[in-house]
Amino acid sequence: MAFLSNLASCRAIPARFTRAFSSSRVVVALNPTIRTVWDSSGVQQQKQRSIPLADAPVQDPVFRYCEELSTPLPEKFRTLHQRSIEAYPMSANKTISELQGQFLQLLMRITRPRSVLELGCFMGYSAMAMADGMSRGATLYTCEKDAKAARLARDLFVERGYLHPHHPRDVSGGNGVQHGVQIQLLEGDALSSLESLTQQRLQFDAVFLDADKGNYINYLNRILDGDLLSENGYIIADNVLFRGMVLPQRSDSEGDEAELPSPAPSPPLSPQQDDPKADAERVRSRTSLQRTADHMDAFNRHVKGDPRLEVVVLPIFDGISVIVRKNKA
Repeated sequence: MAFLSNLASCRAIPARFTRAFSSSRVVVALNPTIRTVWDSSGVQQQKQRSIPLADAPVQDPVFRYCEELSTPLPEKFRTLHQRSIEAYPMSANKTISELQGQFLQLLMRITRPRSVLELGCFMGYSAMAMADGMSRGATLYTCEKDAKAARLARDLFVERGYLHPHHPRDVSGGNGVQHGVQIQLLEGDALSSLESLTQQRLQFDAVFLDADKGNYINYLNRILDGDLLSENGYIIADNVLFRGMVLPQRSDSEGDEAELPSPAPSPPLSPQQDDPKADAERVRSRTSLQRTADHMDAFNRHVKGDPRLEVVVLPIFDGISVIVRKNKA
């Protein structure tokens, strides 16, 4: 899902990517994943485990400044972060940060969509953040493949009055809580959900794309070919910079290293660090991360080359693309 991928796997990010990505102060300020795992010279720090990034120590003062001077989300969102940790102790970091939740919520208030589609619900944090920014009577459809996460998200939506346990079209929760925006949770593979929505001839004013990264291109094409995006609708695609690993690797002969600060000497390896099994795991993790980054790079280039679309790639959070149809004029 959103940019909060598991911090435990971040240890495998090559230092060259970290240093290259940190060339943009804004990117690093709004991407504490990098700062909490690597120092400025690319030396690996002690990994954080089972802590959502919104609650992890953030060293960059710009990020702290942004958080402190942004209108905070209600306490229910912090409670949901804690629930995510309890339910998914090793992958709760898939939840977006509070600052990104604030951004999505404000975006909904500005654009006032009547129907929103989210691919990648997890436990419902981003869906609830967007719903709270939407106009009364609007509807948000959210898709989740993980059966456990979908069940927990559904329970949350019922508890908070976004969904009635027995009557989906009734926005009155069983506990008496009422909410003016309805959330419809679609469980299962996102491509299958998109096919079902296409058959229903639904259209959406806004789409938040934050599911399986390897299928981003397929999701986009299914949305466009199925006419799921309204005439003036837009798509927000998350994680499009994927920790800076979308940046091309260049050999030393091309001058890449000359433009970047030299890394500090590596510290002596501890017995655990010298474990061949640990080394093999780091290699596998690095390979997996790079594969995902390659998927995101392919998606970015696909969007840029699609004659139907206009896009702007923003260096905030883990990278966000805003995608719209080209004007027909």
